[in-house]
Amino acid sequence: MKIYSIFKIYSLIGVAVLMTLLLSACGSANKAEEASAANNNPNAKELVIGTGNAYQPFVYLDENGNLTGYEKAVLDEVDNLLPQYKFKYESFEFKNVLPALDANKVDLAAHQYENNEERQEKYLFGTVGYTDYTSYVVVDGDSRNDFQTLDDLAGKKVHTSAGSNFAYLLEQFNKEHNNKIEIVYGDGGNEVLINNLQNGTVDAALLTKYDVDKLNKQFSANLVTSGEPVNVSKTYYLFQKDNTKLQKEIDGALQELIDNGKLAELSKEYLGGDFTK
Repeated sequence: MKIYSIFKIYSLIGVAVLMTLLLSACGSANKAEEASAANNNPNAKELVIGTGNAYQPFVYLDENGNLTGYEKAVLDEVDNLLPQYKFKYESFEFKNVLPALDANKVDLAAHQYENNEERQEKYLFGTVGYTDYTSYVVVDGDSRNDFQTLDDLAGKKVHTSAGSNFAYLLEQFNKEHNNKIEIVYGDGGNEVLINNLQNGTVDAALLTKYDVDKLNKQFSANLVTSGEPVNVSKTYYLFQKDNTKLQKEIDGALQELIDNGKLAELSKEYLGGDFTK
């Protein structure tokens, strides 16, 4: 009798455990189905995202020609949180992304954009930043150049890319000072930048610490930052001036990714560290 009772008790416990596992599995399946249904909402409005295709590891084409990178991964997560939209990506050269936004060919521009007065006049910026983009004066470590501030660059040759916020900072300096920086606009990519710094064609550049670390590893270079930051900044999404509804929806989703730790997780996965703060 006692043996039968013990067996019965164990049997009931086993059934209870099994039911709990089944309910849990069903709950997970239902959540997955809900997420899938949200992502495949037949009534979702298509939202065209304008971005780049050659800025590793932020946004670039993989070996199969598919868009990938940190920028794309963040936007995919935002898309998952906004079932009312279905994101479609259009890739451009960096210089052509904002003109596409001007022409209403895209609804949102995403290419690690920093806020500045010139852009502020033309576009509506998101209010939630998603990547730290603090910039420094950068020199070749073997050059013995030591520039602490933008003032120290007056009369010097400084490499930058046309249309970038680095270029904007240098151009604004020249507007406000008689002793101007000689800005060298380069379109030959990172290898040209490294060569120009190493052979003395230019004296310095403006870069983030992330870019410095990446270029040093990629080219076995010896780039170093000098002085305090010349600009403390984050990156934001850009919208047409009157598109406040979309701005608030995207900001809300992005803030959720920050709060739940997903944004930091993506930064670590794609950038090798938490570059969100």
